[in-house]
Amino acid sequence: MNGPTSGLPGGRLTDKVALVTGASRGIGAAIAERFAAEGARVVGMSRTAPAGAPVASVEHLAVDVAHDDEVRAAVEEVVARHGRLDVVVNNAAVEREGTVEETSLDVWTEVMEVNVRGVFLVSRHAMVHLRRTRGALINIASVDGFWAEPGLAAYSASKGAVLALTRAMALDHGPEGVRCNSICPSYVSTDMLEQFYDAQPDPQRARAQAAGVHALRRISSPGDIAGVAAFLASADAAFVTGQAIVVDGGLTAGRAFPLENVGV
Repeated sequence: MNGPTSGLPGGRLTDKVALVTGASRGIGAAIAERFAAEGARVVGMSRTAPAGAPVASVEHLAVDVAHDDEVRAAVEEVVARHGRLDVVVNNAAVEREGTVEETSLDVWTEVMEVNVRGVFLVSRHAMVHLRRTRGALINIASVDGFWAEPGLAAYSASKGAVLALTRAMALDHGPEGVRCNSICPSYVSTDMLEQFYDAQPDPQRARAQAAGVHALRRISSPGDIAGVAAFLASADAAFVTGQAIVVDGGLTAGRAFPLENVGV
């Protein structure tokens, strides 16, 4: 697994069926592995095959979450295989650099189709099944949904939309027993973050300073996010809905350095 595995409660998701998008690597792969370790039967959806070795109790479907027909068929396939759907994690996302002026219409459309349309489509097709199981829906948003970083206009806008959609679904479907929450990480050690670092004038300096602005003085691992997702998927979070759970190592509590010295 990505991140610490010692001290797992174990069994909190026994007999649950979970669907995780963007599960081929990074946060999505860590969540899929953690759910399996907690007893769930997991189906991961992504456009590419998983990067690591196969994990027991984790299946894979090749799906582009921006395509309605593919998403509908994938959700139906999960239910046909396993008879139910208890947990959905919308994790698939892309990040593209650029101010509004620098962002082309094609790039804007790509970000919105994956990060927002994808969440909408998966949630839309899964909701009827989550209603039957009084299940849980978890959206991976970002601290950039609350604030914005320079040069991430489309990404920040998309994550703000995910937060608003999560709250709307919590209100609409809470009376039906479906819990809808979002997780808002800061910097997570993934391929996406490495691409962000590489786009900076001094990548090594960016890495060091990104860690330094967190109160815990480190970047989170995908396993850190997976642990929170496992909690939200479990009965331990039975009275938690409509919330944006910030997992940021103290980043938004206050900056350790002046903004102009951060460089990321």
